[in-house]
Amino acid sequence: MQFIKTVLCLTLVALAASGCAAVHNVFHKEEVTAVRIHEQVDAATPPQYSSVADIPQANLKLTISLFPTLSENNVLSAALYDTAGGKAILLRFDIHDECTTRNRGRYLVTIIDNHPVAAWLVDHRIENGQFLVEGDFTDEEAKRVVDILNKMAKKTHQ
Repeated sequence: MQFIKTVLCLTLVALAASGCAAVHNVFHKEEVTAVRIHEQVDAATPPQYSSVADIPQANLKLTISLFPTLSENNVLSAALYDTAGGKAILLRFDIHDECTTRNRGRYLVTIIDNHPVAAWLVDHRIENGQFLVEGDFTDEEAKRVVDILNKMAKKTHQ
């Protein structure tokens, strides 16, 4: 009986350890799988169409659409951009001005691998397709994301 308890205990410890090892910063994965831009929606939007994004750096909790307006498939290129706060990511999309025209006065939230990293208050129409993402990431993480997005863009827009 003691042997069975020991085996069960060791199995639970191994499962817990593997689960903890799987929980890590999203930017340390082999590849970024998703970069999404979501629009802010009214708080009264039904939960099957919305979720709450917590953006700690901006101290914001925003209700956003579950359906992204732009994704990594729309990225034509990405580049590092120096700011006073460190590296930012300059994204150039293949579509652009319609969402900024429609969302004036609302936020667009950038989510990388299901992790909200930035929110941008739309105060003017974007005509050149470029969004600057100053977010919750280190300079190294920004470089890594830019490299991976450029590889993905090259494959998508050949």
